[in-house]
Amino acid sequence: MSVTSAKMKLASAARDLRIKWEQASESWNDSASRAFGKNHVDPFESQVRSSLKAMETIGEVMAAVRRDCQDD
Repeated sequence: MSVTSAKMKLASAARDLRIKWEQASESWNDSASRAFGKNHVDPFESQVRSSLKAMETIGEVMAAVRRDCQDD
């Protein structure tokens, strides 16, 4: 799997999770749900954003390596 396709897959899964969480929050809206969102969902989304940025950087580095290897 390429970095680009992995990045797209992660972004899609995170988007799906956010949609499902919003749907669940419509019927589960108490202190436990707010704590779950604060302690689990919100940090996960932050980690996904960081991962996507890192994957972008990895993709750029890999593209540069491929270019450098082709020049030889």
